[in-house]
Amino acid sequence: MLSLILLAAAASAPLTPATRAEVATQRAAIEQRFEREMRACQDRFAVTPCMDELRRERQQALAPLVRRDHELNAEERRERAAAQTKRVRERELAAAQGEGERRERLVAAPAPQPAALPASHAARARNPAAVAREQRQAQEGAQAAAAERRERAQQRQERMRERLAERQAREKSRTKAPAAPLPLPGASAASAAR
Repeated sequence: MLSLILLAAAASAPLTPATRAEVATQRAAIEQRFEREMRACQDRFAVTPCMDELRRERQQALAPLVRRDHELNAEERRERAAAQTKRVRERELAAAQGEGERRERLVAAPAPQPAALPASHAARARNPAAVAREQRQAQEGAQAAAAERRERAQQRQERMRERLAERQAREKSRTKAPAAPLPLPGASAASAAR
């Protein structure tokens, strides 16, 4: 009679509950049936075998719910881990972009103008050709320095991209290789005897 009730209840319930609420509802229904049947067992003469049978049937009825509960927990853990990994990558990417933008601003900044000539050089500065030549040399030097800064910034960005790619590759390859088998006990004794 008891097993027929539990089988009928199990047949009426969905086989795999989708949410925690469904698992909790089914678990509560099983527990209520168990309590009712326990009270019925206590009215009988042979209480212990009846209660043992009830406990066994209850355990069988709860087993799929416990498994589903564990599956839901595992799914939640995987989702939280994926979300955390995504947040970390976004933070790293934002930091790399911010650093790149800061370096671009430094590179794009106008080159410092040469300082005014001291009074002792004023005599040489009167020659327009010399003044033009000095300005042209200063301008070429500033352009070369700016080009060098741009090149260094590009190299730093490239190294940063490479490091990020290496880090992602390391995260992917974090699976542990199987351990080598242990040597046979007789093998070490045989090699020592030689």
